[in-house]
Amino acid sequence: MKFPTITPSRFGVVLCAGAMGFAMQTHAATALPSPGYCFNNTASGGITSAGVTLNSMAAADCYGVVSGNINSAADLNGLSLSWGSNWAYLDSTDASNATWMGLTFTASAPLNTGANWTLTGTDTNGTTPLNLPTALDLVVGLKAADRYALWGFDNVVVNSGANDGTFTIEFKNNGGQIPDLSHMIVFGREADGGTITMVPEAETYAMMLAGLGLVGFAAARRRRN
Repeated sequence: MKFPTITPSRFGVVLCAGAMGFAMQTHAATALPSPGYCFNNTASGGITSAGVTLNSMAAADCYGVVSGNINSAADLNGLSLSWGSNWAYLDSTDASNATWMGLTFTASAPLNTGANWTLTGTDTNGTTPLNLPTALDLVVGLKAADRYALWGFDNVVVNSGANDGTFTIEFKNNGGQIPDLSHMIVFGREADGGTITMVPEAETYAMMLAGLGLVGFAAARRRRN
């Protein structure tokens, strides 16, 4: 059998093409979609509003997946989410908790891809400004690998003692695998600080507006007739 002769120049082309193919595969593996809100319970990174629950309630909305880290209230408020601002840091599984409005909370979660988690509330002053049980808005962040996602809870009654929930990491790392939890972080604010609801995707929102326009046009045409 006669094998084709590969000249140095042809070998360079083949080597270059192979390197480009490898680079393209690497780029594809590390590509991360632009962060988005949940819509029909699913966000741009594949996360769902049911990815985190608390006291038998699924999150009202979710946002992600975001490249980088989230460690403080400034990080969350700096995202300028549609959920509003004025978020306060409550606790993280890899850092100490903080006293807020006379309350402290401790978040506990195993470092794996999903399991039960607990938010334990303690009334530190027994009087004001807040007492348990109380209604709060909460944001729960799951940090895993080089990215994180957020789940927002609207007007949740949080009790003294253990508040139980579940979490599931649904997004993948840059190698295409489901990563273990690096840390969970919890933020809170008073329940009247804003509303957390699902935000329609831009294309769907435009279609909704177009549909309303067609309805209005049809109504106007019927009136003229």
